[in-house]
Amino acid sequence: MRAIFSLCCVLAACLLGGELAAAAPQARFGMPDQQVARDTAERVYNTWRLGMMRGDESAWSSATTRSRQVKVRNLLVSQKGNFPVDFFRNQPEPPSLEKFRYIGCITGCNNRTLAVTYVGKVQLGEDKANDTAFVLLLVFEDGKWKFDQSRMFNLARLPKVKERLQKGDLSVLQEQDGFHPYDAAPAVPQACPAPQLIGKVFVDAPGRAIDMKINGISVHQFEDERRADVISGGLRRGKNTISYTITTNDKLEHPTMAIGLFVMPETPGNRPVCVFDHILDATGTAKGGEFTFTISNEFIASMNPRFAGKAPEPFHAVPLKKKTER
Repeated sequence: MRAIFSLCCVLAACLLGGELAAAAPQARFGMPDQQVARDTAERVYNTWRLGMMRGDESAWSSATTRSRQVKVRNLLVSQKGNFPVDFFRNQPEPPSLEKFRYIGCITGCNNRTLAVTYVGKVQLGEDKANDTAFVLLLVFEDGKWKFDQSRMFNLARLPKVKERLQKGDLSVLQEQDGFHPYDAAPAVPQACPAPQLIGKVFVDAPGRAIDMKINGISVHQFEDERRADVISGGLRRGKNTISYTITTNDKLEHPTMAIGLFVMPETPGNRPVCVFDHILDATGTAKGGEFTFTISNEFIASMNPRFAGKAPEPFHAVPLKKKTER
């Protein structure tokens, strides 16, 4: 069965890649044989999905890109989890494609990446069920197609896009970035070591893009968003490093900005502690840099609510503005 599956993927890659690459090598997106692309993507996704549901690491890894496997492993290890056991424990059931209507697919990266779009009724968060785009992202790797991740977004705020999708207008897939395949295959990250301390980075950067690396291992990208990431490899007692660049988008509002690194509690009842920050108000100029900061025993002790000493100050990338006295 696996031999047949591999052969199907290789044949599909030829139909998806070779002929299209020769016909339009300069195009950013290709339009593959829709039936072949759909059949291939659904075989890969369903293999991945069954692997997730059954806790079958072999099936899951055979259908998953190397970059995603390392990212999943790093995320668990960085929180002092056990990979792969903890990964498959209590996982929600991935969406079944039977609940969605196939729309179409396009290729990228010289036909080595694939995005397959479906539409169906999905309840996201507390909102009522709405027409939702479900996009599978695949990469051609080691001679066969592999699943990397999926995207879901509500079409209620995109009525014209929704109408074109319902009419089978595949050109909209090339126009809207939510339907796009990767421009390049995702890089395989460095496998991280087990952490001394569990760490998280919090960024609130409206109107700005931030590229960041922590302790030479943990790579992060933020784009006009508010998000918290687990630090790959965690933080450590003593010296730590962080470097980042900040690019301001002058077409967007860019008021306050905040970056914070936190040691996360491992003992019930303890609280996170901030060990590094970069805070600006709307009048400040956002600049990146390279910084070294130290996590002392006092930081760890202050995580206990019964800590009676003076709470240590985080390393400030820029001096905090003094509050005006009334």
